[in-house]
Amino acid sequence: MNLSLANQNIVLIGASSGIGLAVAKLLAEQNAKLIIASRTQAKLEAAAQEIGGEVTIRTINTLDEASIKTFFEAYQPGEIDHVINFAGDSMGGGVLDADLAVARNAVESKFWGQFYVGRYGGVKIRPGGSLTFTGGSGPRPHQAIATDVANAGVSLLAESLAKELAPVRVNVVAPYYVDSPMWSGMDSEVRKALFERVASQLPVGFIAKPEAIAPSYLYVLQTQYLNATTIPLNGGALLQTIE
Repeated sequence: MNLSLANQNIVLIGASSGIGLAVAKLLAEQNAKLIIASRTQAKLEAAAQEIGGEVTIRTINTLDEASIKTFFEAYQPGEIDHVINFAGDSMGGGVLDADLAVARNAVESKFWGQFYVGRYGGVKIRPGGSLTFTGGSGPRPHQAIATDVANAGVSLLAESLAKELAPVRVNVVAPYYVDSPMWSGMDSEVRKALFERVASQLPVGFIAKPEAIAPSYLYVLQTQYLNATTIPLNGGALLQTIE
C-alpha cells in the first residue's frame, strides 16, 4: 500500500505559524503540493519561504463564512487530497468570570470556523482523502468553558462529517498546551510561569513545541483506517488535576 504524500494537493488553513507551519514543513519534505492559507498575506509569504518546496499561498478569514465559501469555490470536487484546519482562538475562565466577547469568539472561531471548512471544503476532497480538524484536550470546563465546549463540538462535527462525506475520512487532532506563537500576546514572564506550573504537573514533564505535535497530523493523513476519531495529545494531562 502506497502511503506516500508526494504530489498530493494538501490545503492547510492557519499554517503561517505554530503547529500549522511545523506540519507544512514535514509535508514539504514528503514532496506534497501545499496550499497554505491564513488571514495575513505577509505572514504567508514568510512562511512559504521558510517551508520551501511547492507552496501556493491564499488568504482566508475563518471567522467569515463567505470567505471560506469563496476560498473553496476555486476548486473542483475531487481536486483536493487533504484539508487540515489549524485556525481557532481559545479563552480561559469559567461561566461566571469569562469575558463574553472573548468566549463567543472562541466558539465562533474554533467550532463555527471549522464547521464552514467542513461544509464548503469537505465536498472538494477526493474519495479516500481526508479532512482533519484541530481541537483541544486537557482543560476542565471551569478553566476554559467556551474552549471546552468548542472542542467537544469539533469532535462531534468530525463524527457527523465522517458519515456525510464518506468515504472521505474526518478526524481531529487535539493538543493541550503547546509552546507556540498563539501565546505571544501574553506577558513573557506570566507565560513562563504558567508553562512551568503546568509542565510540573504533567507526567511527561514538559510543554510541547509545535514540532512535537506535527507528526501526528501526518499519521492521520496516512492511516487509511482512521476515521471519526479525536486524538488527544496532552502529555497525560487527564491523569492529573491541573489548576
